[in-house]
Amino acid sequence: MACTPTLSSVTYSCDDLALGGIVKLYVGNKADLTMVAVSSSDVVTITPASSNLLADSDVVEIEFNIKDGFSSFTDVKTVSDGSVTCVPTITVEIPKMTATHRNALEELSNPSAELVAFVKTAAGTFHLVGYEYGLFASTVDMASGVNRGDKNRIQLTLTGEQQKLSFDITESEFADVAG
Repeated sequence: MACTPTLSSVTYSCDDLALGGIVKLYVGNKADLTMVAVSSSDVVTITPASSNLLADSDVVEIEFNIKDGFSSFTDVKTVSDGSVTCVPTITVEIPKMTATHRNALEELSNPSAELVAFVKTAAGTFHLVGYEYGLFASTVDMASGVNRGDKNRIQLTLTGEQQKLSFDITESEFADVAG
């Protein structure tokens, strides 16, 4: 028996800016956050386990190079033979291989970690990524470059596997997470 989905239009306005990339990224432990409500349009209301996330180090900002077009957030939903998989991926480039960056990313890339990410895109949208089953640091790629003009950089990729596409959050909730 087939189900009947609720259909709605996808609209486009001349005011919609289709800018690529991300401009802000906050990462925290999935266990430190709880979801209070999900609206019919999958906009969530989130409540942190603590009142000031940044002061308690529950959520940290990952600062990255936003100038060269490397940062991205993708969320790919695949439906096949009745199964559904959503794979969110966040990729950022951190300038300069330093001991501080290395140590922080070594801790972040613990294989047992279940992370969530709060993403602000260049188009001004806000997302909670990895809430269902968490994200993990799938790659930390450090490179000095070959030529003098090459970048000395670290590329971080966070990946997950969910049942639904990532949730939208409001700008005010993103501001709450940011402190």
